[in-house]
Amino acid sequence: MLLGGKQAEIKQVAVTTRNQQFKQLLSSILGEWKFFSVEDLAEASVVFAEYGTDLPELEAEVVWLAPQPLSAGRYLTIPISLSQLYTLLETEYFPTPRRHIRIAIEDRVNVCLDGAWQDCQMVSLAERGGRFVCHDELQRGTVLQLEMQVAGKLLQLPAEVLYSIPAGDSSCRSLPHVGVLFRPTDDRLITMLRRFIEKTCVESACAREGIALDDPCLRRVDYIDDPWHAIT
Repeated sequence: MLLGGKQAEIKQVAVTTRNQQFKQLLSSILGEWKFFSVEDLAEASVVFAEYGTDLPELEAEVVWLAPQPLSAGRYLTIPISLSQLYTLLETEYFPTPRRHIRIAIEDRVNVCLDGAWQDCQMVSLAERGGRFVCHDELQRGTVLQLEMQVAGKLLQLPAEVLYSIPAGDSSCRSLPHVGVLFRPTDDRLITMLRRFIEKTCVESACAREGIALDDPCLRRVDYIDDPWHAIT
């Protein structure tokens, strides 16, 4: 849903490419992140343009989508890293930018605290942390262990509690929500999670737009269908 007033205006972006399927895919991903794609380039604060496109004079920030690094101007190389794209937008629009993509999920997660396991539900996931619904509020700094299925395999992650939102804090929260920072002993697991999150973003956009997962436009994003491959 579009945000109202000035906030919606400042988060408007535009995408112009020769490949319309790629434009549709990228616009859908941006929309899921609440950066709203507009057709009129003059209305956008940031314009993502395929390198070589003839653009009119614009007040907007232009980010070129280029096959190789450029000597001048802002750019993203193709295939585009979604993590780099997200960081660029967050830096452009927010004084305190988030550094990592977050996705909403509804997956079971087992939480081990002081040797006792609880069956909880993960509701938000980033490469460095997440938020889950728990039966009890947990104190900041509490150390725990998480187990959850990611891309068909069991992932075990030590974590530390960053915050706890009490039950009833909003009408949709009948149980506490707990935010955690992952503390893996193997940093490759963070790479795997980043790849999983990027894969989820791409595949969700394809499902929304009716784009097949073997469509050639996917070659323009840095996307792999097996995130565990990143650590093997």
